[in-house]
Amino acid sequence: MTTLLVLVILGLIWAAVLLPPYLQNRREHRPGDSIASFRHQLAVLERATPEGRARAVSPSAYDSPRYERPRTVQAASAARRQLAGNTLAVRRADVRRRRRDVFLTLLGAVGVTFLLAVAMGGAVWMLHLAVDAAFVGFVGMLVKLQQTQTERDLKVRFLEPAQVRTAEPAYLRRVGT
Repeated sequence: MTTLLVLVILGLIWAAVLLPPYLQNRREHRPGDSIASFRHQLAVLERATPEGRARAVSPSAYDSPRYERPRTVQAASAARRQLAGNTLAVRRADVRRRRRDVFLTLLGAVGVTFLLAVAMGGAVWMLHLAVDAAFVGFVGMLVKLQQTQTERDLKVRFLEPAQVRTAEPAYLRRVGT
């Protein structure tokens, strides 16, 4: 009986760990969502190139009908900042999504272990307390990160880059004198 109980608990823990990433992968690679799948594949390919790693822009940034090639250094730096801002927003969304997935997985594990502990009692309560501790620790980490980000937003102000002056070539100065 005890061996069966341990195997059931281990199976449920493995299911709680492996099931959410599997379901998310299926959701992201649905055959009906071919445009999103194509854009995801383009983004992966672009990050694989040396230029893509250095620049890390969205795959359709230059293909957009609204995008025009910058004509000045200032316009180029503004365009780079805009593309970098888009990339930063995408990265933040990915981080937020991963944290949400971990949160929901731990919350599900808390619920499942509680139900198992109520139904079976005994040592399962210790498992439930361990999962509770992991959940409380993760929520504490999220609160700390949120406080740090709020403090950073209040205190940090990014400066605009200095204007780039193009120097007059030396050979032009010599000819005039």
